[in-house]
Amino acid sequence: MLLLALACATPSPEELDSAGATADTDVAWYGDVEPIVTASCTSCHVAGGLGGFPLDSYAAAAPMAEAIAAAVEARRMPPWKAAEGCNEYRGDPSLSAESIARLRAWADAGAPEGDLGKTAALAPPDSSLPRVDETLELPVAYTPVPDVEDDYRCFLVDWPRATDTYVTGYRMVPGNEALVHHVIAYMAPASQLEEYRALDEADPEAGWTCYGGPGLQSQGDAEWLGAWAPGGDNGEFPNGAGIPMRASSEVVLQVHYNNKSGDTQPDLTRMEVMVADEVETPAYIQPWTDPSWLDGTGMDIPANSEGTSHSFSFTDSWGTFQIHTASLHMHQLGRSADLKVERGGGGEDTCLLAIEDWDFNWQNTYVLSEPVTVEKGDTITVSCTWDNPTDEDVNWGEGTGDEMCLGTMLFSY
Repeated sequence: MLLLALACATPSPEELDSAGATADTDVAWYGDVEPIVTASCTSCHVAGGLGGFPLDSYAAAAPMAEAIAAAVEARRMPPWKAAEGCNEYRGDPSLSAESIARLRAWADAGAPEGDLGKTAALAPPDSSLPRVDETLELPVAYTPVPDVEDDYRCFLVDWPRATDTYVTGYRMVPGNEALVHHVIAYMAPASQLEEYRALDEADPEAGWTCYGGPGLQSQGDAEWLGAWAPGGDNGEFPNGAGIPMRASSEVVLQVHYNNKSGDTQPDLTRMEVMVADEVETPAYIQPWTDPSWLDGTGMDIPANSEGTSHSFSFTDSWGTFQIHTASLHMHQLGRSADLKVERGGGGEDTCLLAIEDWDFNWQNTYVLSEPVTVEKGDTITVSCTWDNPTDEDVNWGEGTGDEMCLGTMLFSY
């Protein structure tokens, strides 16, 4: 769903390969391996980070040397799920063959430490915004309901700007990543604020229950300001883009808590935003799915089945617009998915994003190297394929054990 920065960013292969010795010389942690790991892994692999274990020191990385080499050789790490040959994207963190060979040589040599004096000059990449102008935080810490496995909760949050502006980037910061399975920020226009406040006041707990949208509209009808799912990271919008935000509006933060472990702890999720008074490209986030699926029918995935596929297509009748980013969303039964533009005028179709080995834990948003232009008469199609080894039929649903097939794009007219 979101945007620019990646879960594990890296500089160019040329920068990495000039940082230390080449793979056919003796390699050590300091000077050879540390620059690669620092640049490509430690934005995730730190204590408490998304990677699950730290790699930010020799002591932490050395016992993992063989696992590191195997993961990068198999191209499982750094995580980059976009299939080759679909499109070109900014910020591809994939390691060069030279860097992969260096990590393999280090593991095969027994993970030597080397000379501390050659410690990497590279600092860990900062995947956050260039700056944070405003922080939108839940009004109070919320503890999910213990006996509800999937607790969807919405919170009305003040928008602090006194004049109309544009959101030019954002970063979602889940307060408790063990429980938070997604966050969506919706714009709450002035015309609906009274109704949203009534929902909030009618619920004895903080916020209100909100399956399928912010509570007054469906996911597809509500205006999105941003979103986050596991493995995603956010940042500045590309191509001078910004989402218009009226001063009279507020924000609804929808947080999906999954309590499968039963060990619920308080959460204080926040959204950091960057704003500008003017932008080159007014833009909008557009979710893309079949509206008929949203009532839990029509996207049948039978029990004990493999390779069940569904797709949704809609032909553009609005006129010319541009797509800047693409992302896909399914749950834990997903196998593959793709999002494409089929040209109504007979031209070559354009693949926006294809993921051939879906992983629920790595849901990045991919920034297209060049915006894709969609003309009136073109058709945008999202397709998904699932394997369902369970004994239960599955359909569209809000629970983690249910499924979804959703594309999301940042587009501009």
